Amino acid sequence: MTDLFLALVRSGLHERPLAAEELQQARAATAADWASILTAARQQTVLGQLYQALFLLPPDVKPPEKVVTAIMSEALRSVRRSYAVTAATEKLVERLRSAGLSPVVMKGVTVAAFYRRPEFRAAGDIDLYLPKDQFSKALQYLDNPQAATDGGIHSKEDGIDIDLHDNYYDLHCRQSLLPEPGTPEATLLMLSAHILKHAIGPGVGLRQLCDMTMAVQTLGSKCDPSALRTLFRRTGTLRWNRLLFSFLSEHLSMSDPVFSDKEHISSESLMRIVMDGGNFGHYAAARQTALDAGDKRRKLNTLSQILKRMPFSLRYSPRETFARIGTLIRGNLHW
Repeated sequence: MTDLFLALVRSGLHERPLAAEELQQARAATAADWASILTAARQQTVLGQLYQALFLLPPDVKPPEKVVTAIMSEALRSVRRSYAVTAATEKLVERLRSAGLSPVVMKGVTVAAFYRRPEFRAAGDIDLYLPKDQFSKALQYLDNPQAATDGGIHSKEDGIDIDLHDNYYDLHCRQSLLPEPGTPEATLLMLSAHILKHAIGPGVGLRQLCDMTMAVQTLGSKCDPSALRTLFRRTGTLRWNRLLFSFLSEHLSMSDPVFSDKEHISSESLMRIVMDGGNFGHYAAARQTALDAGDKRRKLNTLSQILKRMPFSLRYSPRETFARIGTLIRGNLHW
């Protein structure tokens, strides 16, 4: 049922009805198939898109009432959280800016704004970028700030987790190669690098790929395709982005402003990672057990996943693969 699941996600994401062939699949789907689709949407955190797709189905396509009820109730619960995270983000950003600081929202509210219906994008935590020299001043405007393992600051705002980062990009390269945070090129590179980080680590889910799809659809026309390719090449992510954009074009109906159809490649390897682990790899075998067992077990599991995915990682981004392993060993495996 993967094909039908992806078709429904596309339908909700772009707010357009299923194609004729996809409708045939929907009409033939059994109760067990719909239950599997619901499970996949939960694991991939795209219940909001599935909810939107339900309203575009014709009357003769009737998923089981139990499944419809679950989708609607869980999606609306997610919408309430989305509103809460948006409000908390805006309040925090305003407080920091009033103090003379310059926070940049990473992912979250910024990415949700690219969606046709931002409230249906599943909200997570609040991630903000601040220059390192602003961290000490920012502490007095946060509730019980604590040092995070990645060198940032962790706190809470209205019960919602906050992470302040001094690195806007999950990339290991010279800062002089990177565009200024907040620009269209910077946003696309930041999202792409974030997906790469998790793809070569514990895993990445469909929500992050939906984010990238909507970001490209919104910002792609504001970027010079040649400049983006040069940026990808200089940061060692050209091959990775070729794979990523191929996936988004093939499975999420993204119009590609950077790579031509002839440059698209098979995205099967990335699809396996996405469907194997779901949201940040939490549903992969042994991952939840590792998360429940504590920090040490979680880090060992992350290293295990990186080593397991070495053939994939070395093919698409060898520089980031070796840098990620080095960072994990130096900074996260010192117990």
